[in-house]
Order: sequence, then C-alpha cells, then structure tokens
Amino acid sequence: MSTRHTARAADTKIVHIHPGRNLAVESQIDRVKRARQQIAQQITNGEEWMLPLLKRFNTELEALEDKQDLLFQAAQIANHAAPIRAA
Repeated sequence: MSTRHTARAADTKIVHIHPGRNLAVESQIDRVKRARQQIAQQITNGEEWMLPLLKRFNTELEALEDKQDLLFQAAQIANHAAPIRAA
C-alpha cells in the first residue's frame, strides 16, 4: 500500500466528541434542572419574588440544551464526512 493510501485509510477514523466536554455539559444541565426544581417548589410555597430567577434558569437550560444539540450535530457531521474523505 502506498503512503497516500495509508494516510487516507488512517484518516477514516470515526470522530467522537471529547467525553469530558459532553459530560460537563450534561452535568451542567442536571445542576440547572435540580436548581430549577427547588426554585419552582419555593415559588409554589409563596416565594413569588423568585420568578425572575426561574426565568433565568429556564433560559440557561435552553442554552445548555442547544449547546448539547450542536455538539451532537457536529459529531454526526464529522462521522458522516469521514467515509466520504476515504472514498
């Protein structure tokens, strides 16, 4: 096998998102969800002054979930591109 074919074959590996990064986003999502649940309980107990905080946590959760979706999408695109590069 020539060096060109060897290099091309080595380039076909599947791309994975760094597990630490994905776990970090997942742990942040879990932390925000737990805090949001606690805030919701306090609001239902009459602590209405916490409504802006709940709104902020909802926004933060949405941003983290969007980031997680983009990381997954990037991995899917990279994995799809690897076989095309090998062709």
